[in-house]
Amino acid sequence: MEIAVENYLDLTIEEVYDVISKINIWPKSFDDKKKIKFMSSMIKYFIEQEEYEKCAILQGIIDGLENNKQTNRCSGIEPN
Repeated sequence: MEIAVENYLDLTIEEVYDVISKINIWPKSFDDKKKIKFMSSMIKYFIEQEEYEKCAILQGIIDGLENNKQTNRCSGIEPN
């Protein structure tokens, strides 16, 4: 029974990875912070599986989200 559960978990994570990396669809309740946290957990899983290419792809998505947040911040300088 435990093997079946592990296989189901593996298949589920692979399916979620495909949705994130190929289609980029997220639940409406996921803001960027939740997305980053979720993908960071997936990276930990893929490191354990030694699937480093998937880690790199997820990290690239995270970097894009973080860069987008930085460019949307105000500089703190008020216009005249």
